[in-house]
Amino acid sequence: MDFKRPHPINILESTTKYFFLLLLPLVRGFLTFRGGFYAWLSGAWFDLLILTAILMMGFLRWICTRYYFDEQGIYINHCFIINYRCYLPFDRLSMVYAEYPFYFRPFGAVRIKADTDGGYLHTTDFSVTLSRKEAARLFEASQAIVRSEENIKKIYHPPWFYVALLSLITSNTLTGVLFASTFVSQSGNLLGKEFEEMLMGRLTDLARVLAFGLPPAAALTAYVILGGWLISFLMNIIRHIKFNVIRQGKNLEIKTGVITTRYYSIQTTKINLIEIRQSLTTKLLGFFTVFIHCSGYGKQKNELSVLIPAADKYEARRNLNILLPEIPLVKKKYKPKLRTLSRFLIPPVTIMICVFLVFGLLYLFFPSLRLLFFFMGIMGEIPSVWWLFVKIASFFHTGIGKENGVYTLYYTYAYAFFTTSIPEHKISQVYCRQSLFQKMADCCDVIIFSYSEGKKRLVVPNIHVKEVNQIF
Repeated sequence: MDFKRPHPINILESTTKYFFLLLLPLVRGFLTFRGGFYAWLSGAWFDLLILTAILMMGFLRWICTRYYFDEQGIYINHCFIINYRCYLPFDRLSMVYAEYPFYFRPFGAVRIKADTDGGYLHTTDFSVTLSRKEAARLFEASQAIVRSEENIKKIYHPPWFYVALLSLITSNTLTGVLFASTFVSQSGNLLGKEFEEMLMGRLTDLARVLAFGLPPAAALTAYVILGGWLISFLMNIIRHIKFNVIRQGKNLEIKTGVITTRYYSIQTTKINLIEIRQSLTTKLLGFFTVFIHCSGYGKQKNELSVLIPAADKYEARRNLNILLPEIPLVKKKYKPKLRTLSRFLIPPVTIMICVFLVFGLLYLFFPSLRLLFFFMGIMGEIPSVWWLFVKIASFFHTGIGKENGVYTLYYTYAYAFFTTSIPEHKISQVYCRQSLFQKMADCCDVIIFSYSEGKKRLVVPNIHVKEVNQIF
């Protein structure tokens, strides 16, 4: 076997985490130092020595990493400090992932990753950076075994509006805030703490100007949340623009992204379940977002395992029948009884009462901060009132259906509505959980675990016990 080494850019790639910690201060020190090159060198020699050592470690890792692939699978040999050898047969791969970051393009490099059902839970089983030519050959070889003789391609390409709707639904304020805070701190490392303090001061002043009569702390909190969500929304738009799916044989090829282009090759037999998610708003508007659960897909940072970004009911069913006819959606047959309605309403009503009592007492006992507590009380009641509406809709949404060896589970988690279809052979465990109050109503929570790399837990609440015994 003719083993090859990864692309040389892997030397920098494996040391980037530590490389930039030293490189940025060195560059900034060189640009701001006024004593001449030799004077700067005499003060920075130790940092340069460590930087050279880091690069040498990356070079040794690159020298000691080799790979080889043929029509059957890929071999990896890594002998740096610890000797590591691995063989991944292509027919066992659940997902092959090719990433083209914009900063790799001048070097003609591509990052390839692969995963199986029996590998690591939080990382892919295989990762290597190759040239474009080698990456294309590997990607083609991994797909050939599942494409077989099938020449018909079924293509799904959603309108840009649906991609925007996906970003609107899935944007996370925390992700945006973390991105913004990382940007501010790294700008401080590069341009100095004075710039970082000036930037934070200008943002604080802007929040005061735009407070519109609100307490400064409340206004700043609101703008941090709004700004974080907006940043996350833009990141999701950039990540999922030009999204499309191709079905050929038993293979799904998904392409997404414009700045960093990503390709996913997924074996349909390795898909454990499909999952439709809706918020209360999208449920009222009749829009569906479809995800799949498959080892490797959705494992990367800020990655979503999306199959259909958004669609109405007719489009979602039609496209699912084209892309994944093996896992159909089944109509509800078993639903919660009317006497279990209180089981849905008690949690949000309890939270609403608690929030009202807590901020009501704070309002009475701290007169000087009444405006702040009044604002916080309203902000605290909004999510609990919204959750009440979600729980009312959840009573009508919840249920279970079964047909031709496929279960479809209808349930809610937090503020989201889920419709999950899972083949019977992909279920690893089913059990019923029953509280004292549920015994009185003769109902239980059905908890299902899927067969997969990690545990996927699905909970359908308040189904009648006799019906659960009948369907399972």
